Amino acid sequence: MVVTGSRLRSDAARNREAIVDAARELFSDSPDFSMCEVARRAGVGQATLYRNFPDRRALAAEVLVGQLERLTRCADDCTGDPDAFFVLLRVLVEGVIDLYALAELAQADTCVGTELELHRQRIAELMRGPLAEAKATGRLRRDASLDDVFLVLLMAKGAMARAQGAAARAAAACRALSLALDGLVPPGARD
Repeated sequence: MVVTGSRLRSDAARNREAIVDAARELFSDSPDFSMCEVARRAGVGQATLYRNFPDRRALAAEVLVGQLERLTRCADDCTGDPDAFFVLLRVLVEGVIDLYALAELAQADTCVGTELELHRQRIAELMRGPLAEAKATGRLRRDASLDDVFLVLLMAKGAMARAQGAAARAAAACRALSLALDGLVPPGARD
């Protein structure tokens, strides 16, 4: 049986996607996992894993790129939506939940930390317009800033620090977001 080149590319793309999905799941729990655990969870051989990602840094960078692409798609989908700021903020908090352990890895690995900083800059670019629009329409406090967006993310991460397990971390982060929104939305703008 002859396998065409396009079939191989399709298989390779599926394998790469499975690897990134497995890494995302593992990063939601702990920064301490082995590359062979990623391969096992993705259902691929170690050669396939290392052909795509030579180390955990490269894998972490790809996971961050995926999160940023998700946020970018969401920002594009929300263009013109008066609630775009709030939708994007929720997506960002979901990203903090999904990648909880990646922040720990960034503290120990300057390359991952550099990727996170680039990620932060792109987030600021994507949030700038929706933030300004929400303020202009009175849906957000006039003194709200991009720094406040990152403060909310830090609050969510901090709330997750003492929670045990993924479900408890998600609940803690959502509660932190809810409390933060109470402070960001002017009293007259609440539904």
